Amino acid sequence: MRQKRTAGRQRLRMVALFSAWCMVVFVSRFGLSRARALSMAALLGACGGAPEPRAASTSVTPAVPAARRAAVPNDCEQRPGQPLPEPLARTYTGVAAKARCQREVYTIMGGVTHFLGVKCNYCHLLPDYRAMTHRKEIANWMASELVPALQKQGGAGQPWCNSCHTSAGKGVAKILGDPRRPSFAIEWMTTHLVEDFQTKQGSPLRCKSCHRGNLGTPEFQKSVILTDHLPTD
Repeated sequence: MRQKRTAGRQRLRMVALFSAWCMVVFVSRFGLSRARALSMAALLGACGGAPEPRAASTSVTPAVPAARRAAVPNDCEQRPGQPLPEPLARTYTGVAAKARCQREVYTIMGGVTHFLGVKCNYCHLLPDYRAMTHRKEIANWMASELVPALQKQGGAGQPWCNSCHTSAGKGVAKILGDPRRPSFAIEWMTTHLVEDFQTKQGSPLRCKSCHRGNLGTPEFQKSVILTDHLPTD
């Protein structure tokens, strides 16, 4: 009964809109008086006018079981009929330190390129992927030193590349500007880094947590990357 009343109200609304449109057309296009146009529009509306809206579909998409929603592909799991996953080609440190098989290395690195909005050659010296570069050194330092020293507010886990390197929904390698903008760097540090993260022990972040002193003091050290100036409490 309730569905019928709803459908009736929708039809009346569509008829009213159709009648109003007809009245405007009769006055502007055909020069009829407002009274004459009103009567003709009402007549057309009463005869049907606008089509009745389609009834909403009552079919319901089966819900995906929670276990399936939570399932994440395991790169290192052997699949039926497939060979064993390729073992690690070597021991990795830094960004790929948690990889358990070679395929997982590619998955991790693919995520990094996506989160930073770059291609492999941004950090790697192709075709020698093993060659060390300055950007590889920075990325490995962030993964092995900076990330383990922090956690998200409320103990919501460790940050990763996309926790910071995002601007307007897109990955950005130089999050503080290229070249760096000092005023924006200060704003970003105080409104994002300090507010969204805490030390791994749960203590609040302060400028001196990494810079050895608060902004504007003689103890303040500008450079943090590739140093041991990290939170210890």
